[in-house]
Amino acid sequence: MLGIRERRGAGAGEGGGQAPGREQGKGERTAGARPAGRWLWGAGAALLIPAVHSNWHLAAAAWLFPVFLLRYARLRPARHGLLRVGYALGLAQLAWLVSTGMVFVPSVLAVFAVLAVVQTLPFVADRLVAARSGSVWSTLVFPVVLVCGEYLFTRLAGFGDYGALGFTQHAFLPLVQLASVTGVYGVSFVVAWTASVAHWAWQRGFRWREIRRGVVVCAGVLALVLGAGGVRLVAFAPTTKTVRVAGISAGRGAERATERALHTAGTELWRPRNLVRADPRRVRAALAPVADDLVAATDREARAGARIVVWPETQARVLAADRERLLARVAGIARKRQVYVDTAFALYTPRPPHVRNVATLVTPEGKVAWTYDKTHPTPMEPMTPGTGEVPVTGSPYGRLATVICYDADFPALMRQAADRGTGLIMVPANDWAGFESLHAQRAVFRSVEYGYAMVRQSVHGVATAVDHQGRIRGSADYFTADRQTLVAEVPVQPRTGTLYSRTGDLFALLCAGGTLLVVALGVRGRRSAAGVPAAGGGRR
Repeated sequence: MLGIRERRGAGAGEGGGQAPGREQGKGERTAGARPAGRWLWGAGAALLIPAVHSNWHLAAAAWLFPVFLLRYARLRPARHGLLRVGYALGLAQLAWLVSTGMVFVPSVLAVFAVLAVVQTLPFVADRLVAARSGSVWSTLVFPVVLVCGEYLFTRLAGFGDYGALGFTQHAFLPLVQLASVTGVYGVSFVVAWTASVAHWAWQRGFRWREIRRGVVVCAGVLALVLGAGGVRLVAFAPTTKTVRVAGISAGRGAERATERALHTAGTELWRPRNLVRADPRRVRAALAPVADDLVAATDREARAGARIVVWPETQARVLAADRERLLARVAGIARKRQVYVDTAFALYTPRPPHVRNVATLVTPEGKVAWTYDKTHPTPMEPMTPGTGEVPVTGSPYGRLATVICYDADFPALMRQAADRGTGLIMVPANDWAGFESLHAQRAVFRSVEYGYAMVRQSVHGVATAVDHQGRIRGSADYFTADRQTLVAEVPVQPRTGTLYSRTGDLFALLCAGGTLLVVALGVRGRRSAAGVPAAGGGRR
């Protein structure tokens, strides 16, 4: 059990005959751990920065950085070592925020400060609880608490599921298939547990006789997960029946024309309240280039064979009085070309906050199947959120659904589409430099978790089409093309669902229960340690 100290010596920093909680300090003094501690912390921090799930993350770094920081925390006094681990995690998040420009948003800074604290807790649990045991089962403490922290942050912070370690593995498809059973949390667990076992083996000097059982168990589980993922990729590959989908964005020339017109019209028309109060003829003329370009691109891609066309989020901006006119133009194309068009635009209204972020699906009959308001605006979007109901409609290509951009970061919302049998979900999106790839990578996990294909058309970012097993079917980078157009043949997969879509976050809840056990063991261990007399401390 976790509370049983192993009989043999545990290597530097954990002498077998000392009271719990004291061995690390003595190990540091006798083994000269201070220089080693600096090296370990530096290596862990250096690996941690590219392990943050960002545009420049390295998947391998996510497996390695915990090994060094776990070792560092074990060799240093608890308060000092854990604070330094927290600093490293906070600095990594801060570096990413600076690269995206979100460092200037106070609410975002506060949320990411909380995230850094949550990410430190698994190291605290390992240092204060797992360190008291030499058993291989103690290696489970770190991943169990890590997954619990990720789950609670997702549920309580209102910032989506950012920070999950598993997202860094989006390109490792055999491992990603685990998300169809456990969600992204299972992938986080595997990565964290592998690091914990590696640290446990290092702590024992990699002596094979001592580490054999633990290494074999971990390697066996990893082989089972990867093997099952490989079988799923092969045995349940997408059908050969596909539908041609086009994601379109207005060209840069149209964007520049609109921006020039808005700036020359005066009175800071980029502010919604000013735009809705200005001369509507001038505003209409300023916004027309982008809307006209998107309508023309819709017709072009429909003539080229696309059966579904997806617009990006809020690139088009429309006055409330002009919405029906725009939709009538799209409906004419939809009827003539027999296509579904998921339009998306910023709708400016007279009532505060003066802007709605909407997606409207126009069917081949020229009718509006839905108008959906974004459920989760980002902290930078001053708009009223929608009702939180994901719209779904039938089509010859399976059931279609939509959310908008940041909504896809909220698993509970995305589960609605799975519960209603969605085969293809369309996600109009709008990113920015420094943030352009992150959500495209997450689309892989959402598709695997819920078993539907996804087309995410992101202007000012990377647009991507993903099948239900996470394979990238097409992508288009706004920053490398004058006109961003995504064209993909997306498999029309019979809707069977996934175990995760049925059981939800059961695995994460089990880890939450495991965390309660870890806390109980920690409290018990502290009480036991308080009752152990100091060396030579008997009666005189």
